[in-house]
Order: sequence, then structure tokens, then C-alpha cells
Amino acid sequence: MNLSTAPATADALALDFRQLPFVPDDGLPQALGCLVGATAYDFGLYASLDAPADDPPQTLYDLAPPAPSSVATAPPGYLVLRVVQHGPDGPSVVFLRKLVAEPGLVQSAGPLAIRVLEARLARGNLNGSGHYGSSIVIGVAQRWA
Repeated sequence: MNLSTAPATADALALDFRQLPFVPDDGLPQALGCLVGATAYDFGLYASLDAPADDPPQTLYDLAPPAPSSVATAPPGYLVLRVVQHGPDGPSVVFLRKLVAEPGLVQSAGPLAIRVLEARLARGNLNGSGHYGSSIVIGVAQRWA
């Protein structure tokens, strides 16, 4: 598994990123299959959230790194993405890691480039569905054809 995380370069930003069709109102975890180029992939997304169980369902948590300050703080949780590529030798995991919700950061695995533009999760969408204001925007692109 060839994984790297790097600041977006001009070449990376020139890639044709397409939004993965996750539906935040359906809650997390979620799984979907789709084509990227001519290759079939399965995408699985879940969240790990450090939030009190008694928070109201409408409570929104921004999973992006906080702005730099003199006191180091971590986001209240993170998303994990698993990508399985289907090929002639069967399925293989090409990506399994935490995502960093920072639009200028491109994470790569083999032929894919992945970036997270937004990751806001409502307490009610953690293992549950409903319209609570969650917003998850993940883009995927082919690094080469």
C-alpha cells in the first residue's frame, strides 16, 4: 500500500476531483461503490468522535484541525476512509487511514488522490440518520490514467 500525505501542489490541484456521493443525512458509517475512471472502487467511511453521549443530536462537530494557537488542541474526532480497488486479481485495499479535513492537503494511494473539503458531523448522524446539519465533502481523482 503506497500512501502519502502532502500539501497540494499545482499538479494535484489540477486533478479532476469528483465529490464522493456520501449522504450526510444517512449518518455514519456509510459504504458505497463507484467508478473512478474505468476502475471500480468500494468506499467505506466512518467517524470516531469524542463527544458526550448526552449532547443533543443537532450538536455539530467540526473535524477540521483548529486554527493555530499557543495551546495545542485536537479536533473532537476524525473520519476514516477505506478504499477497496476491484481488479483482475480480485479486490485489494488501497487506502485505509484517518482523513485530515484540510482542503489544501492531498492524500494519495496508488492511482487515487483524495482530499477532504469539509467534515462537520452532527451528533445525531453518528450511527443514526436524520437532517441535523452534517456536511461531508470528500473529493477523489485519478492521479494518472
